[in-house]
Amino acid sequence: MGMMRPISLSERIRELDVLRGAALLGIIAANMRAFNSPQPTYMDHTLMWTGMPDRIAQVLIDLLVSGKFITLFGFLFGIGFAVQMDRAAVRGVAPRGFYLRRMTVLLSFGLLHMALLWWGDILAYYALTGYALLLFRKRSQKTLLIWAAALYAWPMLLFGAMLIAHAAGAQIPLPPKTTPEELQRVIAVFATGTYGQMFRERLNEMIFNVIGLVFICPRILAIFLFGMWTWRTGILRNLGEHRPILRACRKWGLVAGLALNGAMVAIGEILRPDPMSPSAIGFVWMAVGSIGVPPLSLFYAASIALLYQDATWERRLRPFAAVGRTALTNYLLQTVICTTLYNAWGFGLYGKVGPLLGLAPTAGIYAVQLAASAWWVRRFTFGPLEWLWRAVTYGRVERDGQPAVAGT
Repeated sequence: MGMMRPISLSERIRELDVLRGAALLGIIAANMRAFNSPQPTYMDHTLMWTGMPDRIAQVLIDLLVSGKFITLFGFLFGIGFAVQMDRAAVRGVAPRGFYLRRMTVLLSFGLLHMALLWWGDILAYYALTGYALLLFRKRSQKTLLIWAAALYAWPMLLFGAMLIAHAAGAQIPLPPKTTPEELQRVIAVFATGTYGQMFRERLNEMIFNVIGLVFICPRILAIFLFGMWTWRTGILRNLGEHRPILRACRKWGLVAGLALNGAMVAIGEILRPDPMSPSAIGFVWMAVGSIGVPPLSLFYAASIALLYQDATWERRLRPFAAVGRTALTNYLLQTVICTTLYNAWGFGLYGKVGPLLGLAPTAGIYAVQLAASAWWVRRFTFGPLEWLWRAVTYGRVERDGQPAVAGT
């Protein structure tokens, strides 16, 4: 019997690090409106931002970014799980204990992130859903696809059931309508309040996260399973031999993704369905958007994979790999920087930065992360939080798992 060890640099698949790093750019772009304005505006930006420049900027973000890169991030998480299971099998290791510790540490990061800094954490969702992946590690490829399709459809089925029940007269518990006064109260808390006031407000916001578990976790698991399925196909082990498949994914992902996401944005902007209330048009809006996300995510993944096969583009994309290697640290740093920018303990700009102006800190923060990550990985093996995650998971600190100077 062998033992689980942190993955070495020679074992890493650089294309996956590039994809992970690129996904973090899309994630901060999509999250910026959740950092700088009250939670309800994440679902409906026109509660605060009604000017045409802001609406156009948000339409473009919703069309091209929102949901697409967090889906890609989850897809890579599923691939990572499959890689870990393969490595455990090669070493003759029973992976259950190791993997449960790994998810528990990630859950701790997520809960602290959510409670202390920002309600929009994804790590806790990933950890809670990640526990369930062990149930699928020995399942067939066909079974993975069936479960992935069913779980991905679950939120639409649940929303449809709520719609039917509502039409039949059942009382569906709904959140209260957001008023301008409530928005201004929340803005005041985060822009000028004490940390204690912000903490209490975050606890209220976290109720939304708990309710969302029944909708979000099944879909996250579906994306994980599709990542597992993709790794098992063997395509990712030698992308250069599968260029025709990648080109087809790029072409049809773009066509289907733009068509469906364009329809979703048009429905939202023209018909204005209430995202928190069951309605027929709301169901269509959600369904079209849900179906449209994976094709565009696939387009981005296939495009980056194809570009990476070219030597010139490989050099250009290399900085994204550095961000991807330190993805956990960079994800949490995005929150630290943005909450400092917008909340009262920093610059207090909460509620003052609309979707258009928010593109500036998006680009600026990510540019800094590109440079800082490249500097870090030239000197250290892992990012600081990646090292901590591995040290706690493996229960030991080894030289090649420390943030030790590269080459020593």
